[in-house]
Amino acid sequence: MKHKKGLLWLLIFGLVVVLAAVAWLVLFRVNRFTMELTLKGEPKLTLEYGQSYQEPGVTALVRGSRFFREGFVPGDIRFAAQSDLVEDKLGCYTVTYSAQSLLASGKVSRRIQVVDTQPPVITLTPDDPEDLTEDAPYTEAGFRAWDNYDGDITDKVVRVESPELVTYAVVDSSGNPAEAERKIPYWDAIPPEITLNGGENYRMYLGKPYSEPGFSALDNDDGDLTAQVAVSGQVDWRNLGVYPITYTVSDSRGNETQITRKVEVAAHEPPDTVYPEGKAIYLTFDDGPSAYTPRLLDVLDKYNAKATFFVIGTKDAETMREIVRRGHSIGSHSITHNYAQVYADPDAYFDDLWATQKAIYDNTGVLSWLMRFPGGSSNEVSRRTCVGLMTYLTGAVQAAGFQYFDWNVYSGDAGSTTDTAQVAENVIRGIQEQPVSLVLQHDIHRYSVDAVETILKFGTQNGYRFLALDMSSPAFHHDLNN
Repeated sequence: MKHKKGLLWLLIFGLVVVLAAVAWLVLFRVNRFTMELTLKGEPKLTLEYGQSYQEPGVTALVRGSRFFREGFVPGDIRFAAQSDLVEDKLGCYTVTYSAQSLLASGKVSRRIQVVDTQPPVITLTPDDPEDLTEDAPYTEAGFRAWDNYDGDITDKVVRVESPELVTYAVVDSSGNPAEAERKIPYWDAIPPEITLNGGENYRMYLGKPYSEPGFSALDNDDGDLTAQVAVSGQVDWRNLGVYPITYTVSDSRGNETQITRKVEVAAHEPPDTVYPEGKAIYLTFDDGPSAYTPRLLDVLDKYNAKATFFVIGTKDAETMREIVRRGHSIGSHSITHNYAQVYADPDAYFDDLWATQKAIYDNTGVLSWLMRFPGGSSNEVSRRTCVGLMTYLTGAVQAAGFQYFDWNVYSGDAGSTTDTAQVAENVIRGIQEQPVSLVLQHDIHRYSVDAVETILKFGTQNGYRFLALDMSSPAFHHDLNN
């Protein structure tokens, strides 16, 4: 019995051994284990010269060919790494990683490229401007080129000098270029030059606003500085005197130029009055031209008579040209003939006067200095807007170069009558009272224009000449009321 039990246990033990051997053969011979190493990070890394290498590491996984295909990490794994990396030397290096366990082992490699991509730095020694003059060759103040890998490469700098600029260029051993420029700051003690159009002494005439004649500024180094010129000072064009206008400019070196123009506001000398010989009549017509003016011109031509027209500047340009073409005089009366506006103050009056003169010039090509105040110099309307205005204006317009004309014969056509025969009678009666007459009519009224032929007939039959006004004609100024 005991023998049988021993034999049974022996058979069981043998069976276990056989099964264990079969299991071992299946697990370790039929099912072969391999180890996979995976790099953390890229397989090829670039390391900038001067930086420290930071190891990313690897991971390991053991897989079976039949069993454990998903893989596992054995507990007894051991890692090792070998590298020829030299961080402070450019080149290509290899890091080899290995791992080992009882089941399998593996290897993997990583490439590391140590590079230099930083350009050199060129440092320029500052110039001392006081040592530099344009008539002497430039003396190099100094420079240095330093590279993070090559070190001092000043001797490799290529220097190119032009009249106003020095360029410096260098390339390090890795092919990284660097450039620098130096503008040669020549010491410039020469200030800009200001040229005044019209000169440093400039004359203008009372009554017309000052208009800057112009100027220019040039610098030997900076060129045209006209736009940078500062102009200061004012001209009181309504009062006689000498007024300074100052022009100031500086160049980029701080050299300043200042020049002063003396503007004299002067008065025109009034022309001497020349009375015509014998009996003379100056027919004058205000407020036109109008639709009746062409017929008036024909009547004047019929009697070979000349007249003067004090016009409203905004009226018919073609008729203005015809007045001049036929040999008559033309003068300024107003642009608006709005008393409140024209006589608001001296500035308002002169604005109106200059505008009227310009309109006449634009329309006829005649720059006329003949004028008549709206309402005449004796008008009282101006009292309502500006006390003493006419006392000022009568002197100011003459100082500005104008001659103003009043009249000594009034036709009555501006309110006293609208009858043609009465207008003619008023004029004929008036001209018989003195040898030289200056007659006021208005060619905007048909009844006044219709009276002209009667006046011309009377004058011609009685030895009068009909003349156009000029600057020396008698002006018959009125006594002033303001």
